Amino acid sequence: MECQTLPEALTAIMKQRGWTQKQLGRELGVSQAWISRVCNGVADTGLARARELLARVGWEVRFTPSLEDPVERREFLAAAASVVFVPSATSSNPYLDPDYVRALADSLARGRYELGGLPLAARALGHVKQIDHLERPSLGYELQSAASDLLYQASIALYDAGMLPQSEHAGMIALDLAHHAEDASARARAYDALSRVSLYRSDPLRAVKHAQRGLRIPDLPASRLSSLHMRLGRALACMKGNQAEAREALDRALDTSGLSPFAEAALGGDVAIGLSRLGHYNQADRLLHEAANAMGQWSPLFQAQYLGRQAQTAIVADKPTLAANYMQSLTRALPFISSARVNKRAKEIFDRSAKWDRISDIRIAREHLKSMLSPEHPLA
Repeated sequence: MECQTLPEALTAIMKQRGWTQKQLGRELGVSQAWISRVCNGVADTGLARARELLARVGWEVRFTPSLEDPVERREFLAAAASVVFVPSATSSNPYLDPDYVRALADSLARGRYELGGLPLAARALGHVKQIDHLERPSLGYELQSAASDLLYQASIALYDAGMLPQSEHAGMIALDLAHHAEDASARARAYDALSRVSLYRSDPLRAVKHAQRGLRIPDLPASRLSSLHMRLGRALACMKGNQAEAREALDRALDTSGLSPFAEAALGGDVAIGLSRLGHYNQADRLLHEAANAMGQWSPLFQAQYLGRQAQTAIVADKPTLAANYMQSLTRALPFISSARVNKRAKEIFDRSAKWDRISDIRIAREHLKSMLSPEHPLA
């Protein structure tokens, strides 16, 4: 028995078991009124919540691709997936199903793009625990590759949530799985994640080594090569005496052709961060501006990240009026996401802009920024 919607699934469960809405609500731990609203199409819930509720009565959520052609899995506007609600196979571990595992990876990616990493941290840790308990060397290539994909996404979600040791642990498992799967692209992706985490932990040398290992993998797609060159350039930019090598790596990343609009916008914004570190503020500001504008249609998280970087760049470049404008834009973006990294950046912007507090526009922007930061991460 398969159902295409949650109302269909709830109706089928009641019919199958002879339950009333009140009895189903009691089994699910929700009210009869909620069951009624969902069945009538008045109320809805997210997939994660639907999965949790249906598991209580032995049903599960499965995902099947709606397009047959291969697509870039990591893009926010990748092909949609159809959702199927079915009774659970009690003898099977769903984490042994490659399609299910990839669907979990896609769900984490979309959730992070929309919300940020903090709301996903518990779920990401749960996925890491489930995969870590499997006998990894004995899994088939397809499942190992899918599990590497999921652990990569878990690593990035935990990174955005500020849980760096856990993020690095997930990245190392993703790398091990990719190695056993003989999946070159997945290995490069794992090195990309590990380089990202190392740099955020103020270890640029380790970040450089991870990026270089990724770049030594042959026959990588252009999108992966460009990202690794960007990671290498940003790490080198944080090390004294490596400015020329850093600029070369960042330029190689920008010279990549054939990227999708999403990947191109994200790459430009990420390269701009390295350029700002090298003191190329005008080019960095232009690329960040383009990235922030483009990301508005895809990812609130990415847009907020680049707005924050614009404000930081303006502060370093000693442009208070520009900084105030970017701070106001960041303030408007903050309520839509929950990201430890963005919160940390907002606090840094608040602190570093204090030198201009006598300027009316800056003072107002700082007041607005302080009022809109997440209560869990208040400004001092």
